[in-house]
Amino acid sequence: MVSGCTISVSCSKLQSNTAIMRIPLLLLVSLFTVQSFGQSGLDSLKQLLYELNDNQKRVDVLNQLASEIYDVDLNEGLKYAMEAYDQALSIKYISGQRKALVLVAFRSIVSGEFQQSIKYLRQSADLSTGPDDLLAYATIMKGNVYTSLALYDSAHYSYTKAITILEKYPNDAYEAFAYKSLARLYLVRWKNNEASVFFKKALEVYEKLGDRRGQAEIWFALSDANKNLTDYTLAESYQNEGCSIANKINMDYLILLCYSNRGDYYLRLGEYLKALEVLFKALDILKTKEHPQLQAFVYDHLGLVYEELGQHDVSLKYYFDALKIWERIGVKYEMATLYAEIGWIYKNQSNFAQAKSYMDKSLVLREEIKDEHGISNSFNILGVLFYQEKKYDKSLEMLEKSLEIRKRIGHREGVSATIFNIAAVYEDLGELDKALDYQFRALEIDERIDNKQGLSISYNQIGQLYTKAKNFKEAERFLTKAWDLAKTTGSKGLLMNNRLYFSSFYEAKGDLRKALEYHRLYTALNDSIYSEGNAMKLAEMQALYQVEQKNKEIELLNQNKEIQDNEILIQKSQISQQRTIIIAGLIGFVLVSIFAFKIYQYTQRIRRANHEILEQKEEIQVQSEELIQANRTIADINKDLEKRIEERTADLRQAYKELDTFFYRSSHDFRRPLTTFLGLAEVANITVKDKNALELFAKVKETASNLDKMLVKLQSISDVGTLQLVYKEVFLKEIIDNVFDNFADEVSAKKIRVLIDIDIKNPIYAYPAMVMIILENLIENAISFSSPVEPFIKVFAHDRDDKVMIEVADNGQGIDSAIQPRIFEMYFRGSDRSKGNGLGLYIVKKAIGKLHGDVVLESQRDRGVSFKVTLPSSQNAAEHSG
Repeated sequence: MVSGCTISVSCSKLQSNTAIMRIPLLLLVSLFTVQSFGQSGLDSLKQLLYELNDNQKRVDVLNQLASEIYDVDLNEGLKYAMEAYDQALSIKYISGQRKALVLVAFRSIVSGEFQQSIKYLRQSADLSTGPDDLLAYATIMKGNVYTSLALYDSAHYSYTKAITILEKYPNDAYEAFAYKSLARLYLVRWKNNEASVFFKKALEVYEKLGDRRGQAEIWFALSDANKNLTDYTLAESYQNEGCSIANKINMDYLILLCYSNRGDYYLRLGEYLKALEVLFKALDILKTKEHPQLQAFVYDHLGLVYEELGQHDVSLKYYFDALKIWERIGVKYEMATLYAEIGWIYKNQSNFAQAKSYMDKSLVLREEIKDEHGISNSFNILGVLFYQEKKYDKSLEMLEKSLEIRKRIGHREGVSATIFNIAAVYEDLGELDKALDYQFRALEIDERIDNKQGLSISYNQIGQLYTKAKNFKEAERFLTKAWDLAKTTGSKGLLMNNRLYFSSFYEAKGDLRKALEYHRLYTALNDSIYSEGNAMKLAEMQALYQVEQKNKEIELLNQNKEIQDNEILIQKSQISQQRTIIIAGLIGFVLVSIFAFKIYQYTQRIRRANHEILEQKEEIQVQSEELIQANRTIADINKDLEKRIEERTADLRQAYKELDTFFYRSSHDFRRPLTTFLGLAEVANITVKDKNALELFAKVKETASNLDKMLVKLQSISDVGTLQLVYKEVFLKEIIDNVFDNFADEVSAKKIRVLIDIDIKNPIYAYPAMVMIILENLIENAISFSSPVEPFIKVFAHDRDDKVMIEVADNGQGIDSAIQPRIFEMYFRGSDRSKGNGLGLYIVKKAIGKLHGDVVLESQRDRGVSFKVTLPSSQNAAEHSG
């Protein structure tokens, strides 16, 4: 880690933009139509299809239907394209065959089956109709496949060939498509200015055609190019243009691109929570769509966000999910980038062997596809990796290679980052003059491109270097500039590190009082960031757990449905067999009657009739035996199914038990070091006499106590769900007294008057541990929000019939009616005075539910709160209420 860097956000210049914009490959694909018809247009085309008698026109309509429906359902679109090809082939309609083959290839491209798509596109081009605008379109699509496979020279040749064909056979829509695709190739190869030129050419054509979808795609692409050029103001403007069109025409595909583009934009600006919000919106849409490239793109950016937040395990999960998709499809550009990002994570975890392994994979692929921007990124990361291993010569070698490439391709932000990293190496080597020289070179670039986050990091680092050089005047000037800029960006990480640098600055000057003051400010910001990170991590764990639970529930429901379907089939089989027997019996009865009637006239037929009756009886007997055998087989199947259900249910229960055990033990393990901290703070309070030191220990004790309370709450959640409870008599007065004894210090400090009125005539039988949890959290809530003037807490309890009523009331600040419906939600905190973690009332609600009880809230703002809890007073009452 670089000297002075304390969290991943503030050290992001070391990574130097692995978070470059990914290019969703679907942007490189376009269909024949300029605008979507909508559902009414699709219905009209389907109706027209059944009315046409002209086979050639039917082929054209089928192709049109395929291209329109692809935006809605890829499989249905492929069905129409294949039907169009078969009909065109049967009537030898060459142009219809070519268009159908291109549409089939489109489906393969979207699914990532690139080799298959090339086969269809070549087959389309080989049809003997000569060159035309449709051949140009197929050639462009082939170029897009080559771009995806990192065959950049072949891609460029295909685009220029298509543009040449279109000069002879003009087609505005295909011309715009060619310009857009060529621009994307330049963007991948980090030629951002050239890309912008061709994007604007495509935009002119789309505006002339009135193609709003095409316009939106170009606005997003121009936003990408300007983000790479670090012109974020212009990038945001272009992005807003694209999102405005997406929202107006309400097309899922464009809305997806809007969310993806905004997620990348917020990520680059360091607004990570906003980035997560829009990326999860994109992921929600993708649940119902088959777009593997866009799905991988979103996974990758989620990984980048969590990496910046320091949650490396979550980040790796999303990176590997994205990598599976890109490796299956075979997109080398994306694979190389993800290898680098995974290597960076392993570097942060000090797993240098794994980090080098993935970086080597990345570098090999990037050199293979001649991705200069990616190669420079790999060298930069390897330089930082060797720096952390204190292999300074090797580190400088890698960083110089990265710097040379970044200067050549005009990657200014990357040049600044690499120079910054070189300065860090010289700082570690003790060559402060060289380090300052490189820092000022990086600073000059950051000032030119107005990279506020980079500027703030550079100011901090220069201030730190001047502190080491004992040039306190310059050190203070640069640290103050860093503070002012960090406040502008609102980055807590930058603000926190600035406080730490100032603490070191005053310590070096010998002003220990100010050094301690700034260190306290640093600690406060660090605690805030740590708490936010913990809350986000817990929310992520809960979401993953709920998804796993839901998947298992769905699996169980599917099994139940399968069993029910089997039972229905069995019942149908039994009914069919019964009908056969009844019909056979009726036939036998009719035959016997007929033979009996004819016996007087046809005596010679008596033997034949008897023989036929015997045959019918034998057949019925055979059918009865078959039915008995079928019933036995069905019974065996049922036994086997029941056994499988029991086994799977047992597995599911065991999984839930293991998860709860892990959660419970983890809480206990976390509490052990916290208890040690609290004990040490108490010892320090007795043995240490220095006032400033005592203040620091008091802060440690307060922080450890808050974390301990949060773990106790989390442990309570687990207890409510899984605790093996003991059912016995509840001594309510004793429980209430114990709770107030536990909070005696807080009650005494706030001078709270406690009133307890217990009027219980009959014994209460329930789960004392659960009742204790409910009262602890309600009374703690009342203490936390007590009135500053003559505060009081009242606890009333009385029994009625087979229920016990408990009321906890106070005269505190109360709860607004607007937020009352949400107070029992997990992590909800309704007041700026709340220092808790939003779990107390959630635990109360869950525990009351466990006891088959109910809770009612009565409150007004600044007039106190009353929680009225109703619980069954016996087992019978609980079963009845349940």
